[in-house]
Amino acid sequence: MTTWGSLAAVVLGLVFEWSGVAKIASRAAWQVAGTPFSTGNAAVDSVLRIALPWLEVLVGTLLILRLAPVASAAAAAVMLVAFTAALVRVLATGQRPRCMCFGAVRATPISWASVVRNALLVAAAGLVIAGA
Repeated sequence: MTTWGSLAAVVLGLVFEWSGVAKIASRAAWQVAGTPFSTGNAAVDSVLRIALPWLEVLVGTLLILRLAPVASAAAAAVMLVAFTAALVRVLATGQRPRCMCFGAVRATPISWASVVRNALLVAAAGLVIAGA
């Protein structure tokens, strides 16, 4: 793995770790259901609320340790694209709800800067894949 690929893997992994751990620490405060980010399906929202933080921790760990870097970076990219699509969908309606992207620790209103941040993280995932 190249130096840039390794650096991107660690940075992206730390972001995913922070996001997952912050959601887990937020406990019931981190929700999907009843927010503008809801899928519209209560069962899916419930599964996301429980599984997503742990998936973020797993992907983050794999990235930091550089285990299966292509697969873990691809998983990160897919999740980031899905998160970004949700952000764009909500922003396009003119709403700016508080997002608990990083748990209750950093529940700030979303903006187009959130979309840019995610695009940069997708680029980091691309660096991991290219540098593997």
